[in-house]
Amino acid sequence: LQGAVAAYVADDYVRRGLLPAPLQETAASVLTSVAQGTVDQPGFVRAWEESQRSLHASAFGDGTGALTVSLQPLIRFIAARVGSRLPVSLDVTTDLRAPVGTAGDRSRLHQVERTQTYALLGLMVVLGSAAVCLVSARRRSIALAGLGLGALVTAGVLRVATEIVVPQLIDRAETLSPFARAVQRLLLDRAAASLASWLGWIALVGAAALLAGLLGRGAAALRSR
Repeated sequence: LQGAVAAYVADDYVRRGLLPAPLQETAASVLTSVAQGTVDQPGFVRAWEESQRSLHASAFGDGTGALTVSLQPLIRFIAARVGSRLPVSLDVTTDLRAPVGTAGDRSRLHQVERTQTYALLGLMVVLGSAAVCLVSARRRSIALAGLGLGALVTAGVLRVATEIVVPQLIDRAETLSPFARAVQRLLLDRAAASLASWLGWIALVGAAALLAGLLGRGAAALRSR
């Protein structure tokens, strides 16, 4: 994220004529280096929190249009520590707002806000359906194995979707800038890491149910001989 912010800011300075084009790569490298060296300082944390608040206000407020994040707090903090490492001074008076998503992403984020409620309702439906399936099944061992296999397939499909399919869709999105793409990939990585533990438990329970069902079916077959 530090590298993406630095590259975006350097590119913006060049486009606005505040920084010579030959210095763009050098400026991005210097800004990244300074950001990495000051990330643990309280001032950086405050600047980062200000930028986060601007993103949250854009994402969950009543506004319309593209999702944006204000980079001014970060660049103001970093530029003050560049010192003589650049032969030019960096203007930090403009509120630089970088687009990180489209208007359509806004509605999807509002849906994400409600995922906890949906997840609890979905879990109740799944558990209730599984209980009905086991009680009404003529061969409960086969039903149990089927439920276990379904859990394994679900965990596998969600893992592939979050770690392969969605990242590829983000990389192929022509409307996203390199900065927006980097931010969305980082957000997806955080979401995937959070989901991974749940998928691990789903797969573990599914494997146990599948094994128990197969063992039960095998035991029933032996008794019938």
